[in-house]
Amino acid sequence: MGLTTNEKGLISRMLRFDNVNSELQKKLAATQQLVNSFTAAAAQFDAKLQAVEEREAASRKVLAQEEAALRQRETDVANLERLLTEKSKSFPWLASAVADLVLLKNKEVSDYLRTKRNPAATAAETVRQIGQEKRALAEQLKLAQYTLDQYESLFPFLTQFREDDIEEALLEITEAYAEQPEPQQDDPVKTYLSPGEYAALSPAERNQRALDRYRQARKSSFQIGRDYERYVGYLYESRGYEVSYYGIENGKEDLGRDLICRKGGKTEVVQCKYWSQQKLIHEKHINQLFGTTVMLYLDSASKQQVPQQLHLFPQLLAAGDIAAVFYTSTSLSTTARSFAQALGIQIHEQVAIGPYPMIKCHISTATGEKIYHLPFDQMYDRTKLDKVGEFYAMTVAEAEAKGFRRAWRWRG
Repeated sequence: MGLTTNEKGLISRMLRFDNVNSELQKKLAATQQLVNSFTAAAAQFDAKLQAVEEREAASRKVLAQEEAALRQRETDVANLERLLTEKSKSFPWLASAVADLVLLKNKEVSDYLRTKRNPAATAAETVRQIGQEKRALAEQLKLAQYTLDQYESLFPFLTQFREDDIEEALLEITEAYAEQPEPQQDDPVKTYLSPGEYAALSPAERNQRALDRYRQARKSSFQIGRDYERYVGYLYESRGYEVSYYGIENGKEDLGRDLICRKGGKTEVVQCKYWSQQKLIHEKHINQLFGTTVMLYLDSASKQQVPQQLHLFPQLLAAGDIAAVFYTSTSLSTTARSFAQALGIQIHEQVAIGPYPMIKCHISTATGEKIYHLPFDQMYDRTKLDKVGEFYAMTVAEAEAKGFRRAWRWRG
C-alpha cells in the first residue's frame, strides 16, 4: 500500500536531518583539526621560548662569571699595588713599576671591552686613554709619596698632620699664622663672652669668666700643643728653671726644641707631644730630639768661641750638664723606648695637662707697673717671670689682691 502524506513528510524531514548532521560532523572534524594545529603551534612556541630562556640564563651566567673574574683581577691588582706601595717607600724606581701595573689593569679592561660578544670599541679606546692618564698620575703620586716620606723622616713633626684630618690640619696651619702677634684692636676677652655679659660684668668678673671658659673650651691640636708646652714649662719654672719657650716663639721652625730649660749651669732640651691615646711616639721623634740637642750644644760652643768637641757630648749628657727630655700625653713604642734608653733621653709618658695657675703676674722693668696677662693676651708668651714679686696666679682675684691689673686696656 502506498505511504500516507504524513509518512512521506516525516521521511523527508529525517533525510534533511541526516544531511544537517553530516554537515555538522564535517565542521566538527574541521574544528578539531584546527584546534590540534593551534595546540601543536603552542607547543612549538613553548619549546622555542624555553630554549631562548635557557640561552639567556646561560648568557647571564657566563656574563656573571666574566664580571666576577674581572672584579677578582681588579682586586688582585689593587692588593698587589697596595703591597708594592708599602714596600716601595725607600725605592723610588718602584713608582714606575706600580704605574705600569695600573696601566696593565686598565689594558685588561680595554681588551675585554674589545673582545666580548658585543664589542664596545669606543668604550675600550676611552678606557685605554684613561689608563694612560692614570699611569702618569700614579707615577707622580708615588714619587710625591716617596718625597713626603723623605720629608717626614727629616722632620718628624709633619707626621702629626698626616694622622689628622686634612681639614683640621689646614685649620691648625691657619691658626698658627693667626697666632702671630698683631696689634689687638679689641679686648680678646670678648671672644669668650656675649656682648651682654661683657657689658654687665665688672672687669675682674669678665676676666675670670673668660679665663674659665678658655680652660674648658674645645681646642684644636695646635692650641692643645701650645698649652701643653706652657704647662710643662710651668712645671720647670716652678722648680727654679729659666725657661725659653722656643717652640711657641719659633713655630714650625723650632727644630724639635719646644723648651730650653736652664738651671745652675745645666741645660735640658725638652720636646712636648700632646697626642691622643691611639697614637704612639716612634723612634724618629726620639732621634730628632737627640739630634737637635747635639746641634744646640754645637751652636752654643760656636757662640762661646770654643772648639766644637763633639766627642765630649756623651760625657756632658752622662753628667747631666745637658739633657734631652721627652714629655708626652701618650706612650712610646717599644722601639722608641729602647732608642731613648740607648741615647740617654729622659722620657715622661702619660703626662696630661693638669690644673695649674695660668695668669702671669709681671712687673714692668721700665715703670715698675704691676700687670697680669691672661693666656689669650697678645704678650702672654713673650712675658717672662724672672723678678722678685712676679708669679703665676690661679685666679684674677688673687692677682688683683696683690696689686696687679690686666694688661689690656679698653681704648675708647
